[in-house]
Amino acid sequence: MQQKIPISIVMPVYNEEEVLERTVREHYSEIIEAIPGSEFIIVDDCSTDNSPLILERLEKELPGIKVLRPEQNGGHGKALRLAFENASKELIFHTDSDYQNNPKDFWKLYDQLDNADLIIGYRSSRHDPFHRLVITRIVRLVNLVSFGCYLKDANSPFKLIRRDCLTKCLESISPEAFAPSILLALTAKWKGYRVMEIPVEHFERKTGKVSIANWRIVRACLISFSDTIKLRRTLGNSKPMK
Repeated sequence: MQQKIPISIVMPVYNEEEVLERTVREHYSEIIEAIPGSEFIIVDDCSTDNSPLILERLEKELPGIKVLRPEQNGGHGKALRLAFENASKELIFHTDSDYQNNPKDFWKLYDQLDNADLIIGYRSSRHDPFHRLVITRIVRLVNLVSFGCYLKDANSPFKLIRRDCLTKCLESISPEAFAPSILLALTAKWKGYRVMEIPVEHFERKTGKVSIANWRIVRACLISFSDTIKLRRTLGNSKPMK
């Protein structure tokens, strides 16, 4: 049997006390225990519920878990960036802490490593509020107009990426980016890396609280759109996608 490549799981966390332990334990048993030498990087973005206590206990109990806490809340984008920058393995797997994805679907991505540098698990059957589905369609259009590429689910929080691809792409993405996950997919396409999207299961969110809601959604969309345009300008003089 071919030896499996060690994984860095990266997971941003903010106020997910109701489902956090289940999320961490299932990812741990499904991936960390199955692939020797892997690690689990969790960034607690200054949660105000019991998430820090849960993570402290899990970090002590489960080898390979490393919990990071910035001095102040910086939002999902900065938390994800911090996790990326602290991942040390050849493969990096980005997943969220709200248990809207099935940890077992990781293997669908892993099985495609011979064919891609970035594998995105796109949510083929979304169980999100209507406004989030609309936002996804707007993101697709913006990406198509700005970069000339069509991605079904660029902002999916379920991605497996090779270290070289991640490192090279992050060089072009601002550390202040609001949605680095979208920019990562676009930059990888632009730089000619092999990007693949495969369908994965998506669950309805039954716990916790959505951090971006009401009028903040409009502001988030405007910031994300601005970041996309800035990235396109940054990459303007570089080699475009193949």
